[in-house]
Amino acid sequence: MYDVIIIGAGLSGISAGVRLSHYGRKVRILEKQRYPGGMNGYYERAGRTIDVGLHALTNFAPEGIRGAPLNKLLRQMRLRRHELDLCPQTFSEIVFPQCSLRLNNDFAAFAAQVDKLFPTEADGFHRLCERIRQTDALSPTAPELSARAILNDYLSSSLLQDMLLCPVMLYGNPQADDMDFNQFCIIFQSVILEGFGRPRHGMKPFLECLLKRYADQGGELSLGVGVTALNVRDGRITAVVTDQGEELHADAVLSCAGVLETARLCSTPPPELAAFPAGAIGFCETIFELDCRPRALGLDACVIFRNCPERFRFSTPAGSVDLSSQIICMPGNYQQCDDIADANTVRVSVLASPAWWLDLSPDAYGKAKKNVADAQIALLEAWKPGFAGAVAGWDMFTPKTIRRFTGHVNGVIYGSPRKLRQGASADLSNLFICGADQGFLGIVGALMSGAAIANRHLL
Repeated sequence: MYDVIIIGAGLSGISAGVRLSHYGRKVRILEKQRYPGGMNGYYERAGRTIDVGLHALTNFAPEGIRGAPLNKLLRQMRLRRHELDLCPQTFSEIVFPQCSLRLNNDFAAFAAQVDKLFPTEADGFHRLCERIRQTDALSPTAPELSARAILNDYLSSSLLQDMLLCPVMLYGNPQADDMDFNQFCIIFQSVILEGFGRPRHGMKPFLECLLKRYADQGGELSLGVGVTALNVRDGRITAVVTDQGEELHADAVLSCAGVLETARLCSTPPPELAAFPAGAIGFCETIFELDCRPRALGLDACVIFRNCPERFRFSTPAGSVDLSSQIICMPGNYQQCDDIADANTVRVSVLASPAWWLDLSPDAYGKAKKNVADAQIALLEAWKPGFAGAVAGWDMFTPKTIRRFTGHVNGVIYGSPRKLRQGASADLSNLFICGADQGFLGIVGALMSGAAIANRHLL
């Protein structure tokens, strides 16, 4: 008998496990894959450890700011920053045809660029930032509002609106065309008000540090053990059934598998959770290995949010992918990362249509991946001549990859466009949700989600 069983060893599940085990709760995490981390995990190929989705660790605030999410989280995890071996960015960029904005973990410098490039928008931009700071975006009862409508209240420049929406939407929006203003505030704070860092050697040592804390406190982790059913009776989960034939019992179940995914495990699907809409915003990410450093090709930033047309669009593509915008990440460009294994790597992410990819036959799937990789290479070659000749190899994940390895409906990363912000189910008294469908995204956001739900409902 356990106090809490956690479904999934994603970052939110792990952080909840660390928090609960610290207070003496008997906890077991079940993860169907052989590696922990979920969408922020890793895999191993040909003796190399490859990160799944790591572009940046957001919310990279200085150590001295006690109220910053990263610092509060480290205190709750009983970890010191140096244990995670975090490296700050040099700089990142938002690149549009008309102009660019640089991000370097110094919001005052970012705001000064906005003032210079958009002098007539300066007052509105600073008032918008103050509203973002004053918004309690993490409150479960915060009203849902249109981010586009609110930006339009403060800014008359469609270009500046698009330049602010571009990184925020690409880094955590599950909704086409618009997004909830609370989600906008959370991601704006994490990306623009605070900024980027990364674990120097990727997610494996980062996860090992968290899992050591969990194990040292008595927490149990079962890798390669999936959940096949949640038995429900009288408004409670009475048993967790695994693919190993175990029937486990716990006072509470915490799932980071997703709302719909969890609902579909239940012997009697809970109406509230089963009614959540499936996400439709997918991504393809290609990991290019170069025979030189990206800087040699003019790729000097850590992360580039690039938009090719004059206006930014964010919706499910009609075809395989939408190449009009890209997230381009160079892990070796972070401070103190010149010698890492990924120093010659460039990661390129673009919007993708889940339905298009999931319908492909095996033969068509392989050809489609190559077509997208070739198109991305051509796109980068036209922008940074020499890129095509420097590509030594590539690997790619698509919505089909995500669905296969995570079980996420439609193979989406950011989950449902609706969020269960309170983290509790109205239908099942001992079921709780953390992770993307609770509303916190990114590495720090996922860790915060697990800790917050543990604090709010299970301690």
